[in-house]
Amino acid sequence: EFLQLLEINNKNPFTKEQFKAALRTSGTAEQIGHLLVRYESEWYADEALSKWNEVDDLFEDEKRQQKALIEVELDKLGITRAYQRDFAMQKVDEAHEHVKTNWQLEKAQRIKPSLWWQQVAQAQTQNQTTSTEQSDANTNTNTNTPKLSNLSTDGKAWFIHPVAMMDYFAGNNILFKKGDKDEIIREINIRLAGFGGNVPTDEFTERTENMIKQFQRDYMQVKETGVVDMNVIKAIDEFQEEYAISNTIWLQLKCRCSAKKCNGFGNGLGKNTSPEQSNPYEYPGLHRSLLFGFCAINFYLGRQNVYRVREVSSGYRCSQHPQGKTTSNHRGKALDIQFNKGTWEIRLRKYKNIEPLKYIRDNFFVTYLNAQRKWSNINLFTTEPIGLNPDDSIIDKKHTYSWIHMDVRTFEKQYLLDEYFCTDATTLNKEKLITLINK
Repeated sequence: EFLQLLEINNKNPFTKEQFKAALRTSGTAEQIGHLLVRYESEWYADEALSKWNEVDDLFEDEKRQQKALIEVELDKLGITRAYQRDFAMQKVDEAHEHVKTNWQLEKAQRIKPSLWWQQVAQAQTQNQTTSTEQSDANTNTNTNTPKLSNLSTDGKAWFIHPVAMMDYFAGNNILFKKGDKDEIIREINIRLAGFGGNVPTDEFTERTENMIKQFQRDYMQVKETGVVDMNVIKAIDEFQEEYAISNTIWLQLKCRCSAKKCNGFGNGLGKNTSPEQSNPYEYPGLHRSLLFGFCAINFYLGRQNVYRVREVSSGYRCSQHPQGKTTSNHRGKALDIQFNKGTWEIRLRKYKNIEPLKYIRDNFFVTYLNAQRKWSNINLFTTEPIGLNPDDSIIDKKHTYSWIHMDVRTFEKQYLLDEYFCTDATTLNKEKLITLINK
């Protein structure tokens, strides 16, 4: 908890980096948002404007940095003549003098007239003192009552985060629980699919309940309830932003057909048939649950410092892709993901790859996504078998050896509708849940 963090920090002021680290965890961020903080108002300063004058020194630092950068550029351009270099430095001086002049005007004409706190606080104190003295004179008593004023004379006040405090007043009612049915529940089942695995149903099932508990425990770091309230809704939106798929990964997800015969996600060719193992249909993008599972893998890998995703070596493969005619999983239902172990890139056909790949599969995909190792059961994430012979030769085409393959091939047809596939960040993330809740 945040109080424990304070204790660890020996009650010293937090650095900016420590606050950033604390805010990355939704539970800690919520605790920080509930703090009542006492600090100096922006409407208060002493007559000399001491705290504002500290900015003056920053201009000199900036000027020195600018001159150093210009010196480097002049060297690159081969400008060595003294008068030319002096002219450049003179222009920097002129520009900074102009900025400093404007800053002095800003302090004199805008900041100082806005510093009303001290004057009002002194006036209130004086009025209260006068009123009390008159009262004492009338009653011939002195109760030694403290002289009160609405504003502190040192400019300090208590501040709260009004949005973060709303739960204290309005309550945090349950929005969805086991047995409920709603389209927003479908979105939750998709967006949190990487927390134990789920399918895009609009029903709040036992899988949904377990998924919410895992999300609360691992991401939010709060007590597990298995129900959806506003805190869960806000945390899901935060998770999507924090672990958003980068532009680089989106490029890797697109089909790499050499002739550029599709837009990156097929042309809708092929008849949509069953079983999925041999379905030739080009789904209109990648399955959203699959991609949110990938986001969850990045989250869980981020909790340790050994293994990292390096790239998606294969995402979509249309029928025109060199390997597109021999695989149907990659027509929207599968990803091939490659990893680093520390600085070592796990790649090529090497027997030494097998142990770390199996470790990643078992300790992340199986443990957190509830992925199965073969396509035995329906409605689960599935990974392909991993293996090589000790002499680096291939066991068979069904075994991977430098990547982990994950797919949603065993999802029932009702969970593989076109509407569950996406082609970019907009169609993956859609509207924020908080927006959907407030509609």
